[in-house]
Amino acid sequence: MFAASQDTQLEEVDGSTDDKPIFVPSQVSENAFELFLSVCYNKPDAVKIPNDTVIQLLELSDMYLCRDARDYAVQNLQRNRYSLESTRLISLALKFNIKEFLPHAFERLISARINDVSDDERHAVGPIVWNTMFKVKERLDIHRRIIACEAPPMVHAGTCAKQKRCEEDWKQLWWNGMGRFLLDGRNPQPYKDAVERFEKLDIGEINPDCWKAVLFTVKGQSAFDHERKLISRTANNLIKYLIVEPNFEDFGRAVY
Repeated sequence: MFAASQDTQLEEVDGSTDDKPIFVPSQVSENAFELFLSVCYNKPDAVKIPNDTVIQLLELSDMYLCRDARDYAVQNLQRNRYSLESTRLISLALKFNIKEFLPHAFERLISARINDVSDDERHAVGPIVWNTMFKVKERLDIHRRIIACEAPPMVHAGTCAKQKRCEEDWKQLWWNGMGRFLLDGRNPQPYKDAVERFEKLDIGEINPDCWKAVLFTVKGQSAFDHERKLISRTANNLIKYLIVEPNFEDFGRAVY
């Protein structure tokens, strides 16, 4: 990475002589460069490091093709991913070709309110991710409306003496309960929260044994898994299309 001395017979590079100092971009802080050196010498501090400093470390790892610094930065940011905006994680994933960031960040972007995303953040994620997010949102909205309108089929227990009434109450409960939770214009609930609230409702004249059986089906969330699978599959496709991981043979290990 840096030439150790003039006697190495290597081409003069940054740090090889006083006339060839190590170039550090102006946006990289002293703390970030010290962290870079400490990682190279396998002596990073155990203290919590600000995200901005770690992102600058990522810049340095890319600039000097240092795999140790890249691995350290990626692992650190992954641990602290909830403290970073989803749009920033996506922009870092695209800029530095880091596939680990994209699935989590894309899922959070899907759940974000569009009006809360600034123009700068929209430009940071790029048109492909932004347009894909809208398409996924539309498909999920359609799927959510279908679930809200179509109650899972009721399989009546042997103890159910009023199956017609039980069936009618079940369909009413689903629409007035789950349908309202999922489609509430002011505060639509995520599937998990909607199910938790739904099971606490007054079941009216639904047979208790029928209720237990159909609730077991609802809590199995086979229909609800569509959202998770679609987001995951889309994120993986974005990774294949947009992320080209660096050839780690080109990345240097810090040896002095």
